[in-house]
Amino acid sequence: MRHLQLFALLLFFPLSAFGQAKMPRVQIVFLIPADVYVPAGVSERMTQTADYTEAMLVKWMKLWDYPPQRERIFQRKADGSVKILFVKAKETLASGKFPLKGGNLARKGKLLAKEKYKVSPNLDVWWVWIYVGDPPIRYSSYSGSGSAGVGGLSQVNYTNLPGTISVQDKLANSLLTDLKFKGTIHEFGHALGLPHNGPLEKRDLGMPLMGATITNYRRTMKNQEQRGFVSEASAAILWKHPLFTGTARQRYMIPKVQWHEMILNSDAKKRVAHLTGRITSNIPAHSVIVYDTASDVRTQYFQKPYVARIKKDGTFDITISEPVGVKATGVLKVLACCENGTMTGDGKGRGLPSAYEMKYRTTRTGYQLIK
Repeated sequence: MRHLQLFALLLFFPLSAFGQAKMPRVQIVFLIPADVYVPAGVSERMTQTADYTEAMLVKWMKLWDYPPQRERIFQRKADGSVKILFVKAKETLASGKFPLKGGNLARKGKLLAKEKYKVSPNLDVWWVWIYVGDPPIRYSSYSGSGSAGVGGLSQVNYTNLPGTISVQDKLANSLLTDLKFKGTIHEFGHALGLPHNGPLEKRDLGMPLMGATITNYRRTMKNQEQRGFVSEASAAILWKHPLFTGTARQRYMIPKVQWHEMILNSDAKKRVAHLTGRITSNIPAHSVIVYDTASDVRTQYFQKPYVARIKKDGTFDITISEPVGVKATGVLKVLACCENGTMTGDGKGRGLPSAYEMKYRTTRTGYQLIK
């Protein structure tokens, strides 16, 4: 699930390059090779997928006390079905020039759709589905990247299998597993600006949407989990995304955040740690997220996310409830979620790469910062 790098240059464009901020839209694209036909039932299946995605994100945003002002983020027709932009590539599958893996088909689908449907430039969130035929043939390169400020782009395979998707389904039931459904919404999550995160195991909520694949999660955790959830950190990031607020005010601006009085204390007896500090920013921040990444954390798909609301005076206190083991080294990646939808740690960039980093080592007495 690699990230696309299509948005890096946008981070350095001046605000004047964009003009007045515009509301992003979700654009669903269905891309096929020239010699492949759209299978029956696509509109129904895609509408079920949109319904499930909205329901899942909204459910957990509300549960974590980050209720969205807008709950319907997909463009729909009068009958409630989602709007789909159907496009066909010039290359045929038979020629071997239409790739089954790799290649930037998300960008191809986006450009074809913009041309065919006269989509106005708006830094939208694009969810590009590629269909190359029924199983076992499939397009295998899933990816996604984006942010509230610059829009997003993701690419996934459309798997044509019989069955109905209900919003009540567990994320890893047999049908949704066969459809690679978790990975499909996972990549859309990246297009919304969500980084990877693992579970906080004491909460016992199942598989995080932005975590490992079903196979890798089950292998690592040694279970047959079917439940899926959206982490508190992901909910905090999504809360002020224009798609969920209905306003694009200051959307393009990167808040100038600064961190003050950052202190990390450990309580060895209770096996917890506390990160306290204060934040100032020219655009208010509502929450602080800390991703704990350490040498004994398996991969970024299992990095532990911690969240705290920011008080009126700018102070915060984050409890690290599942600290890593003794004799480990790691990094606390600290980020602010701001009122315009941007997540930043250094006030210069967006997302996890911009995090304010605090290196540490662990001993029997807990975390110790490395200067």
